[in-house]
Amino acid sequence: MKSAIYHGIKQISIEEKPMPKPGLNDVIVQIKRAGICATDVTAYNYNGDIVSIFPGAEFGHEMVGVVSEVGASVQDIFVGMRVFVNPLTFRNPTDTDRGGAFSEYVLVANAQLNYNLFVLPDNVSYDDAVVIEPFSVGVHGKNVPGAKPGSNIVIYGAGAIGLCTLSALVGSGVNNAVIVDLDDQRLALAKEMGGVPFNLKESNFREFLIGHFGQSDNCVGLPTPNVDIYIDCAGASNIPDQFLSMAKAGAKLSVVAVHKKSPEVAFSSLMMTEAVIMGSFMYTPKDINETLGYLSSHSTQINKIITHRYPHSQITEAFEMACDASQAIKVVIDYDL
Repeated sequence: MKSAIYHGIKQISIEEKPMPKPGLNDVIVQIKRAGICATDVTAYNYNGDIVSIFPGAEFGHEMVGVVSEVGASVQDIFVGMRVFVNPLTFRNPTDTDRGGAFSEYVLVANAQLNYNLFVLPDNVSYDDAVVIEPFSVGVHGKNVPGAKPGSNIVIYGAGAIGLCTLSALVGSGVNNAVIVDLDDQRLALAKEMGGVPFNLKESNFREFLIGHFGQSDNCVGLPTPNVDIYIDCAGASNIPDQFLSMAKAGAKLSVVAVHKKSPEVAFSSLMMTEAVIMGSFMYTPKDINETLGYLSSHSTQINKIITHRYPHSQITEAFEMACDASQAIKVVIDYDL
C-alpha cells in the first residue's frame, strides 16, 4: 500500500509499505477521505516532535473509509461497512507504528462499534463524513459548558474548529451565537453557516455584545454583556483576561483551542465574577454519535469548511495549501481522485 511518511519540516514522501495484517479481533479499513488538521500542519511547518509526529512515521488522524478485511473473531463488523475511525482508540496504546489517515489502509485493533469504529449513516457521503473528527471536537466544546437553545454564546475564532463549534450550536438549536475573528472572509463564511459575525478590528466588542444579547451584571453590580458561555477556539493569550473583564456572574469559558503561550489570568476578576474556566479535550463516543446525527439530518452547513481537495499523490501540494490560512480552512485528501 502507499503511505505518506513524515520525514521532518516540509518533508513528506509517498512510500510503499506492507499491507497490515489483522489479528483475530482486528479489522482493516481502506481510507476513502482524510482531513489535514492543524496538528499535521504544525508538524509540517515547525516540529513534529511537539505533536507526537516523528520522522519515519505514517500519520494523519481525520479519516473515514470502508472495512476491507475482518479478523476471525470480530462480530457485528462486516466487509463493505462504511465507517469513521476514531483516532483516539483505533490502535493499542503500546503500538509503535503510527499508521494513520494518510495511508491507504489502517489496522483497527480490537475493533468495536461505537468505540473505535462508527457506522456512517446511509445518507452521509464520504465527502461530508470526512469532517466528523473536527466536528466532534466542536460538539464536545459545546457540550462541556452545557450550551443549549436559549443560551447566549460567543465563539472566539472562525477557523475550522470555531466553525465546527458554530455548526454544533446551530445543529442543536442555538441560532444567535456570535463568532469573533479578524478575517472578514472567514466571518462571511461564518455568517453563511448561521453565526453572527464580529470583527474585533471594527468597533467596541463589549458594546456590540450588550447590543446583541442585552445587559447583565457581575457579582459587584457592574454592567456586563448578558453572555452565558464563551468558547475559545482561537488560542490567543489575551482571551481569558478579556473573558474575565466582561463576564457576568457565573459565566463560563470553554477552552477548546491549544494555547501556545500561557495566558495571564486575573484571579481577582475570577473571584469577583464567580466565573468558570473549563477545558474541553477532544470528544467522547456520545459526541461522535451526536455529530453523526447532525450530518444525517443535514441540519448544518458544515461541508462549507472544506475549501480544497487533493488526490493522495499530491499530498505535499495539499499541505502547502493547508499552510495558507488566507485561502484554506479544511483541506481534504480524496483517495478516489
